[in-house]
Amino acid sequence: MGMKANSGLFLGTQGAMKYQLNIQMFGLKKDYGSLENFLQNPSNFGKYTPLSLYEWLKSDYEVKPLSVGSLKGVPFEKGGGFKVVYGGDKLLQYHPEGGHHKVAYYKISSGKTGIHRYDLNGKELK
Repeated sequence: MGMKANSGLFLGTQGAMKYQLNIQMFGLKKDYGSLENFLQNPSNFGKYTPLSLYEWLKSDYEVKPLSVGSLKGVPFEKGGGFKVVYGGDKLLQYHPEGGHHKVAYYKISSGKTGIHRYDLNGKELK
């Protein structure tokens, strides 16, 4: 009997987390429409978790694991980061905390704007 109660609680928690994720994904699509619109204001990173951003991007873009460093090829679901190429030469990467990174961060780069790194709240890192 105790096992069923624990299992039900676990499933309830998972269900609640999935529901919250779906709400965040809907908000991302509704409010921004595209990744380029979202990235016009990097403080938007602070409004969403890396997971909700990842799930949104998966629905509209080709999202891949990072291709360099200690997390090379490690899927996001297994603790790795992710990257998305969009708009020609533009790149968004998420780097989780660990390895030589002291904090988790997002990296945005393009030939026109160069490289910019932001913490999870959207504050630019120097």
